[in-house]
Amino acid sequence: MNTSLFIASSGVRAYQGKLDTIANNISNVESTGFKRREAAFSENLTVSIQNQTEPQREIGRLSPPGIRTTFGSRIAGTPLDLTQGAPKQTDQPFDFMVEGNGYFQVQRMTGTTSEILYSRGGAFQQSPVGGGRYQLVNAHGDVLLDQNRNPIEWSADNEFVVASDGTIMGTNQQISVVDFTNPQLLKDDGGVYRITGGAVRAVDSNFQIRQGYLESSNVDLNQEMTDMIKAQRGYQANARALSYADQMMGIANGIMRS
Repeated sequence: MNTSLFIASSGVRAYQGKLDTIANNISNVESTGFKRREAAFSENLTVSIQNQTEPQREIGRLSPPGIRTTFGSRIAGTPLDLTQGAPKQTDQPFDFMVEGNGYFQVQRMTGTTSEILYSRGGAFQQSPVGGGRYQLVNAHGDVLLDQNRNPIEWSADNEFVVASDGTIMGTNQQISVVDFTNPQLLKDDGGVYRITGGAVRAVDSNFQIRQGYLESSNVDLNQEMTDMIKAQRGYQANARALSYADQMMGIANGIMRS
């Protein structure tokens, strides 16, 4: 394939990925606890290093040992920006904000199967379970868990008050807050996260739960719009280069035929 075509086409794909990431950030500017992502570029050359597992196939190659000459760039990853979002006071007793590190644990039931998910969004509602008792669920119906991974329950006769360490007054339950060895391995699933690697660990003491508050998204709309303009210009430049490369190849093919 023509080198200029390869470079330009890889640039188009990379900038399209960046634009998709920015669009997702902007669409979640009002989502509680949302963490923005930043598209990171990488050279394609780094993908081709040491990818030949059969040394006998290196014989006679002109490129350096273990390297396949390639060109262009790609999206290497979209790391989470873990910056704390601004607190938003709601004065609702079932709204919580983790100030500092940590994520709430929630349980999702799918038929008879349960799954533990994680969230920074602390907007919950009470759900009756019978006998004058209630649980807390989020917008997806996921149940908030305590320190032992049991659903938090309380009686309607008691006032629901949560201390800064997550302890629910008048009970032996404490809202569970956990952290991860590598938060970048979390996979977003519409307001909650699934862990795809690393390990869950107890959060350190450098956090507190604020009742009656929600954590706003950490998306800065001004910054996202600026990044979008830059990405659009990069996309347009690569698309133009791709068009020029195609025209030059057409000219070269015409010369060869004539």
